Amino acid sequence: MRHAAALDLRRVRGSSPVQRGVSVLTEQILTISDLQALLADPSADNQAAAAAKVARAWREGTLDPHAREAAETLFRTIVRRATVTVRAALAEAMKDADTLPHDIAIKLASDVDHVALPVLEASSVLTDEDLAGLVRMVSAAGMSAIAGRPSVSEKVSDALIERGDEGAIARLMGNAAAAISESALETVAERHGRSPRVAGPMAGRVGLPVRVATKLMSVVAEQLRRHLLGREAIDPDLLADLILQSRERATLVLAHGVGPDLEGFIADLNRSGRLTPTLVMRSLLTGDYLFFETALAIRAGIPAANASMLVRDPGGSGLAKLFAVAGMPESQLALARVALFAAEETELRDAPDARSHYRSLVIERILTGFGDRVDTASVDYMITKIGYGAPAATVATR
Repeated sequence: MRHAAALDLRRVRGSSPVQRGVSVLTEQILTISDLQALLADPSADNQAAAAAKVARAWREGTLDPHAREAAETLFRTIVRRATVTVRAALAEAMKDADTLPHDIAIKLASDVDHVALPVLEASSVLTDEDLAGLVRMVSAAGMSAIAGRPSVSEKVSDALIERGDEGAIARLMGNAAAAISESALETVAERHGRSPRVAGPMAGRVGLPVRVATKLMSVVAEQLRRHLLGREAIDPDLLADLILQSRERATLVLAHGVGPDLEGFIADLNRSGRLTPTLVMRSLLTGDYLFFETALAIRAGIPAANASMLVRDPGGSGLAKLFAVAGMPESQLALARVALFAAEETELRDAPDARSHYRSLVIERILTGFGDRVDTASVDYMITKIGYGAPAATVATR
């Protein structure tokens, strides 16, 4: 097919910017049919199609240096003077072009949403400095586009979180490729933790720092408490028990992912008043033996090794002294001894995967052989709070 250069291009003088620009590119890109269509119907849609065709040729790298320069001149004309439809067509065609001139990328990213969003979300030409600056000026949809980029730096995340749009922050929390500092995550937990839209994806982030998860958990628990308080059918004391139970369960789940910083995590719980006797006992009754020993040591203010020696002699006076110094209720001492004897029987210390058998064994010992040595009310309270339930056959033996 002959190219449009054979046409008398004087006809395009004084017409739209796109028509004037494509005249210098016809020998390598546009055919006679293309230009005839553009001249016959210079609508925004036809101009957009022509601009997109030039953009595709530019991206393919098939243009000679003169035509490539002419194409970029055309792009600059488009971003300054063409209609939204044409600018949007160019943005869509060039959104992920890694060699797009920086000035063109900035103009497209600063445009109205219909033009800017594809570039904001996909362009690798935009630097962190560009994006952080754009966050302060784009719409909510623009911020959300930036939050969903294939890679988001801490600098850009900080800017998004500072701007504070909930939709953008929710998308940022759900973006596994977004780098977010611990302090920024804490800010999100404080400001937006009550929003299920934000809290859900935030809680699901891989490697969420324990302190942040703990703060998020506290915010959500408080929100749940306020919500349920409005229901007249729920007794306030029961509500407090439910909130405590949920929070302590979640705390132990978090503790499993702490690793070598477990002692620091438990110390933080103690400083914030959350290392309660019920939490300490819950850890033992659910088989988290290391948490139990460390928690007692921190509450008692003694080295963990010393607490371990006292715990490992449950039948002697050492455990009783440790309970007293740690401020643990004396009524729970017999219950702790039941659990520790069960731990020895199931070799819990050496086989963590024996927890299921251990839990059943603890309940069985409490409900049968140790019933006369344990405060019944305390046992009932603790078993209810543990939440794993006893097998029906075991409960029936009570």
